[in-house]
Amino acid sequence: GASTVTDTNSVLRTAVLSALEAIPTRNNAESLAKSDQLQGLTVNSDGVVGFIIETEDGASPEAEALRKAAEDAVSAVPGVSRVTAVLTAHQNAPSGNTRMRKGDNLAQRDAKTAKTPAAQRPSLPGVKSVIAVASAKGGVGKSSVAVNLAVTCAQLGMKVGLLDADVYGPSIPTMMGTVKASPKQKKGKLIPVEAHGVKTMSIGYLADQDAPMVWRGAIVVSAINQMLNDVDWGELDILFIDTPPGTGDTQLTLVQRAPLTGAIIVSTPQEIALADVRRGVAMFRKTHTPIIGVIENMAWFEDPASGQRSYIFGQGGAERTAKELEAPFLGHAPILTDIREGGDNGAPAVTTSAPSRDIFRPLAEQVIASLESPLKKPAPRIIFE
Repeated sequence: GASTVTDTNSVLRTAVLSALEAIPTRNNAESLAKSDQLQGLTVNSDGVVGFIIETEDGASPEAEALRKAAEDAVSAVPGVSRVTAVLTAHQNAPSGNTRMRKGDNLAQRDAKTAKTPAAQRPSLPGVKSVIAVASAKGGVGKSSVAVNLAVTCAQLGMKVGLLDADVYGPSIPTMMGTVKASPKQKKGKLIPVEAHGVKTMSIGYLADQDAPMVWRGAIVVSAINQMLNDVDWGELDILFIDTPPGTGDTQLTLVQRAPLTGAIIVSTPQEIALADVRRGVAMFRKTHTPIIGVIENMAWFEDPASGQRSYIFGQGGAERTAKELEAPFLGHAPILTDIREGGDNGAPAVTTSAPSRDIFRPLAEQVIASLESPLKKPAPRIIFE
């Protein structure tokens, strides 16, 4: 763990580490501070502390108890203003009955994992490509882009799935007109809800639509993992994942855990959003996820009577930023009342409105084409903070 420590306030950092010294790991062999389970400790000058605890089994009750103990211990350190402790499952963690036990060594564990049936491993058999639709900030219309892209790909003859991983504000059920649906179960797997030619799954089907989602990062990640792995997606050409907005720990963990083929970043044109595009591109590059492209949403408003375009948020900012970052630019989507109304009514705009189809069809065609030409892994670049 020590190699991933960010040293921005050495006195406070030492105090935080000594608080974590007092926390025994589950097998009591060593303190959390000295174990490999502690990752990415950051201590900044305002006393904000963040760290990740990697566990064999994600958000189990024991792991959550360890996380809570660590968070409480660090909160009590004088000078610490806020603590964010996130649980993640170890990247190569075996699933189900192959949990690490006291005295296991890595070779024994790997031998067990090798015997684990493929269906129990966290991969998606039958799914050819998995694409994250992401935005570095909320309110840019990411979900409406994800919905209309997914439905357009289905209209173009692809087998498409859409996973609503935005657990804080699951909007896919509303936009797809499936609010009242509840997924059926078959052989211990959830069957996706089909709408407009797309197989969908959302936390909104499993939780009360009106209940606020006040969840910690760890639980979010395990909920998303479950929706990926405990759903019978069947044969799919593309599974789109509508991810939670932002570039924090939850997003980073999701990106590292989901078997992503690539990512699409949705932005609006104004300057404030462009700093976010840089952060989003940097996050995906950091995790070696190819960028399929940037889509500039709400690019302009077209007066239905005169056809005049008004560039409310400024013009072409996301396109310039994509060029600057050497990320492909997929195109613009204007502010269309059809898109908003379609989202509110549960009938995606591309199913009812010709102007919307004209916008999303070239975007979808480019996404499909990018999957047919192998995506090159980007060279490591400067990470913008």
